[in-house]
This record gives sequence, structure tokens and C-alpha cells, in this order.
Amino acid sequence: MKTAVSTQVLIQGLVRSPDREGALAHLDLDRGFAFVGRGAMSFADVIDPTIWVREKLSLSLGGDAGSHEPQLKRAIATLRAVHGELMSRPDRERTWIAVLVVLFRDGEGMALTAGDCPCYRFRAGVFSRLGRVTSENPAGAPEGSLGSEAQVKLEMVPLNAQPGDCYILSTHPLREGELSLLARDLASARDVMSLLRTACSGTPESGRVAFAALTGEREPMPRSVSDEPEEMGPLELEPIEPPPSPRMESRAPSLESSGALPEAAGEEPFAGGVAPETESARDEDPMQDSSPPDVETAAAVAVSQEWEERGEATRDVAIPPPPSMGAFVERRPWYEWIALWGGGALAIIALALLIRAIMPGIIGTPRPGVREAASPLGTGGNLDLFSDPPGAAVKIDGVRIPSRTPATDVAVAPGTHHIEMDWGVYGLRRDTVDVAVGGRVSLRPRLLGSVGFRSSDPGRVLDVYLDGGYVGSTPVTLDSMVVGRHLVRFGGPGLNSSAQEVEVLQGTRVELIGNAGALPEPGRVTVRSALLSDTGFESGRGDPIWVDGEMRGVTPLTVEVKPGAHSFRVLRRGFPPQISVLEVKPGGDQFVSAEFGSRSEDPLRFSPPSAISISDPLPVTIGLPEGEWDQSMALWVYAAPPGGSFQARRMTRIDASSKMFAALLPTEVLRNSARQVRVYFKGVGAAGRELYSEIYTIPVKN
Repeated sequence: MKTAVSTQVLIQGLVRSPDREGALAHLDLDRGFAFVGRGAMSFADVIDPTIWVREKLSLSLGGDAGSHEPQLKRAIATLRAVHGELMSRPDRERTWIAVLVVLFRDGEGMALTAGDCPCYRFRAGVFSRLGRVTSENPAGAPEGSLGSEAQVKLEMVPLNAQPGDCYILSTHPLREGELSLLARDLASARDVMSLLRTACSGTPESGRVAFAALTGEREPMPRSVSDEPEEMGPLELEPIEPPPSPRMESRAPSLESSGALPEAAGEEPFAGGVAPETESARDEDPMQDSSPPDVETAAAVAVSQEWEERGEATRDVAIPPPPSMGAFVERRPWYEWIALWGGGALAIIALALLIRAIMPGIIGTPRPGVREAASPLGTGGNLDLFSDPPGAAVKIDGVRIPSRTPATDVAVAPGTHHIEMDWGVYGLRRDTVDVAVGGRVSLRPRLLGSVGFRSSDPGRVLDVYLDGGYVGSTPVTLDSMVVGRHLVRFGGPGLNSSAQEVEVLQGTRVELIGNAGALPEPGRVTVRSALLSDTGFESGRGDPIWVDGEMRGVTPLTVEVKPGAHSFRVLRRGFPPQISVLEVKPGGDQFVSAEFGSRSEDPLRFSPPSAISISDPLPVTIGLPEGEWDQSMALWVYAAPPGGSFQARRMTRIDASSKMFAALLPTEVLRNSARQVRVYFKGVGAAGRELYSEIYTIPVKN
């Protein structure tokens, strides 16, 4: 039964997509869901697993999904299906995906989570995390993520949205220092748009989705493509409120008639701190239902009823005044009182000095190593100290503070201060800051080293993944590596990935060699063609076939190719060419079928530039075919160095009415020794329709 509410709640949202592989933030107001995900990518994956999960959710939650089931039930079924597909993979191809889905259509307001992607709520200046907090496991899959355990663990958390709430979905959990700064910035937001922009700000390694619950007229959303990469609009959310408790309704008249809670009892309105428990709060908590009634309230009700029965409810009752002190105590001279009070004060001081001598630090002794600024109230400043990596010991003007980085709201006196951060064996950093009266200064030093990566076989290219993110292909050197321990994984098309741990020190260069291993076996691909008609289909023969732009024969044909992505183009007179891109696995048998008929679609066509610059790259652009009717078509560009794995990146539609899309190629892919990059494009539409382009090779210049 649907609960009626007196206030409509509107949703306004901003999305921030990360730049690194393996994490994705998405907000789909048309289908009524927000999504953040983070996952590891195995060598057998063609696209980022988070993109794959997001597309499955979009199809299942779309209006044309052909199902009348509730939105929540469809989302649960989709995530369970994804978990089943991941668990059915071989062990060496299995991966994990942590997801968080928030549904806000049809008044559901539900968060569905698997893994450690957090959902934060900012309400009345207070941050709270919804749902469970999983244990940290940086070396493996987060607890409860899809594909990590035999049984899927989905948690549902209802969102009881109230006007003014701000919800933040993040691909990565935020640290305590980041939450403190974010809460401060959100509290100072002037309007809804600044609130959402602040909520979406962060590092490029993580993605966030933010939406706010409002009342009244919605505020205009930004029109700039750079500010808002995806088309979004407000969506109404009708929260489901619990029905009033019968116990509340039955008790209210008795309290009014008895006068047990008079307003003139001298109670002041509660201001600040933790609010006292209200009747509605007790009704919402099932653990409070069995608590005994208030004894004082019950006594007041009984006394009031007794006076009313006697007809003496308005009788004035006075308490006799107490006798004077002179009736009981003998008066002393004034000098005796001075002696008594002075002796007591001296005894207290002596006791305090004795305790201080026996146990220093309890009374009067400041904490060792801590010096507070001796400045009047309101004349000092504050320091926000961060570091990469975190956990550095901090000294301010030679005095160590108890907190390690990140440390926020460190009060100091106005003027110049010398900050020293010590990471132990990893290095030391000194900085000088000037703090104005009432000012705030943030310090974010990074301790960096250098690491070079190369292959044990110089003639073969290996993909390099650092802490789960793609950083390039061998040989490659990273001169801005954060000090500390990092996990490095080498892989490539058809190769078993190998992982190593590297320790980076400040100002030093480390060389890491990846084991290329044995050459993988080629894969076999059989290419077929078929002619479709209203009466059925017939197998095609003699249709020419191109593999990676090279003609290899006619259908039907079986070819052997190296593991990795390859393009297959089949032609037939009177029909548009049929193009597919297939990720070929080592030693396997796979099939490509080209179907020609009245509904054959044109492929994606791309005009490659003469070259791409690393220092000043321009976006690559591609348009949909002229006859393309699906306005929900989404495009991705895949780029790889010669011999390496393809990296996917979502393309942005130039404007709402245009069929043109644009995207920048990842700089990690452009930075390779071959000075070339291979690209192809893929379009995904409604009902799983897919369009491909051929694979193109573009020169790279500095």
C-alpha cells in the first residue's frame, strides 16, 4: 500500500567519471538509477568490467525491458546474473566487481550494494555511511563483491530521503581526513549546484555520483559539456514513510488531558549536542518498544487525576520556608572563616602537587611534544595537512603533533611556520607556510621516486598495471611514483599475468623486469556468412573476408591468428559490409557469423588523422551511420600499443541532436616505443545491438 506524503522530493544529480581504468561512476535519470563500481580486469576481458555491469543494468532497468517486475527485483536479478557469469569463468579469467546501485524511481529509494563502494549521506551538517563497512583487503577482492565468493552477498538499505539531504556514491571509500574536509565544504555551500559540485570533487583515481533531495522548484542544471558530460535532468522521488504507530495515537490524548508535559515547567528548547529522544524516534526503533513507561510521567498523570476527582485541581499548595541558618549553626568570627577557607585551599593545592609529582601528565603537565599557539580566540589560523603517501609524522616549528597525516584543523598562531613531514625510511620533506589571521592553509606534499618497467624478451610487449590501474606497455618509465610498496602486474594478450611487489624510495630509480613467458598458441577463428530472408536463411559461400585489413580468403574460412583483438570484415554485393571485432583466445576455436538481409546495418566508419601528438593530443571523433535510429546508442573507443591490450574509454556525444562523438585517447597508451597506436570503435544500443569499426593504426608524435 502506497503511503501518502505531503512533500515531493526532487532529485538533482551530478556525475563525475574517473580517468583510470577499473572504476566507473554513472547517473541515469531516465531509468532512475545511479551506479558506481570498481573491479579488476582480467586478461580475457575486452572492456572494463564496470562498463559491462553498467550496460546490463541499463538494459534491465530501461522502460522497454519487457518486464512488469519492480525495479528493485530486476536490479537484484541482474547483479545475481553477473555474479553467476563471473563464477562460471575459469580461475585464471575470473575477476571481481564491487558495485553500488541506488534506485530512486516509483518511490523505492533503495541502495543495493555488493562490495565496499560506499554511500554517504550528508544531513544537517553530519556525515553518515549507509550499509555495512567491509574489512580492508588491499591485496584482493573486497568482501562481498561480485565474483569474489561462491554465494553472492547483496545488501539492501532503504533511503529515507528528506529535503536537504545530499547523497554521495563513491567508487572508493573515503578516508577520515577527506570526509572532514568534505563535510566542511558541503556545510559552506551556497546553493544546490555548489553543493553537488563540492560533493563530486576529488582525486582522478575515484569516481563519484552526487544527488540532492529538494523541495519546490528545481534549480537549472549546467549546460557546459565540460561541467556536465552526460545529459541529466531532475527526477521525482516519493519517499515511503512508515504509518503512524498506534501506541502514539493512544497516548497523545492522555498526555494532553493530564498536563504531564506542561510547557511552563521551565524546560528550555534543546539547542546543540545530541537531540533528546522523541516519541517518533522511539517508534522507529523496535528495540525501544519493550522499555517501561516513564515513572515520573505516570505519577504525574495519577496525581492529576486524583486532584480532579476531589475537585481541588486549582488549590494553591505552598511549601513552608526552611528555617534560617542561625537556628542551627553557631556564628563564627570572620577571621575564623578566612582561616578555614584558606587552609582548605592550601590542602587542595598540596594534594594536586603530590599527584603531579607521582603521576605526571594528569594535572597541569601538557602532553609531551605538543605546543599550542598562544593566541587570543579568533586571531589564529588553521592548517590542513595531507600527504601522499599518508601516515607521515608531523612537526610544526620543531614540535611534533600527536596526529599523523592527514591532519585537519590544526590550530596555529598567525605568521610563518616550518612544517616537517617524516615518512621514516622513505624520506623527509620540509615546507614553510604563512598563515594569516583567521586563515586556512592546506599542504599536500608528495614523496616521489622512479621505476622503470621492461620485458624479459625485448621483442615482446607486456602490459603494465600498477595497483590495479593500467600505466603503459614495456618499456616504460614512471618518474612520479609515490614512495612505498606497490603491486605491479605484467600481462598481455594471451598471457598469464604475473604480479610482483616493488618498494619505491625517494630520489631513487628501481628497474623491474616482467617475465614474458612462452609464446601463446594461436587461436582458430571460423568465419561464416548467411543470407537472411522472410522464409529463412541460407549459408553463404564465396564472400570475401578481410582480417585486420588484409584479405585472407572467402567464406567459409578458418584462419589462425595471434591472441588478442582482431577485426573481421565480410563483403557481399548489394549489402553493407559486416564488421566484427573479436578477442581471440590462445589455443581456442571461435566463430564469426556475418548475416546479410533487409535489416543489415552500416558499420561505424572512421577517418583517422595523419598523426596524434602526445604533448598536445586532440580528441578523436566519429559519427553514427546516417540511418541509425537509436538515440540511446553509446560509443566507446578502444586503444592499444602494437602488441598490447586494448584499453576502453567512453566517448561523449558532442550535443544532444548530433550523431558525432568525441574522446581523448589515454596518454598511457600513446606513450610506447613503437610510436603507434591501434584504435577501434564500438557502439552499444538498445536490446544489446552492437556496431563495430575496423582496427586502425595511427602514428604518434611528440
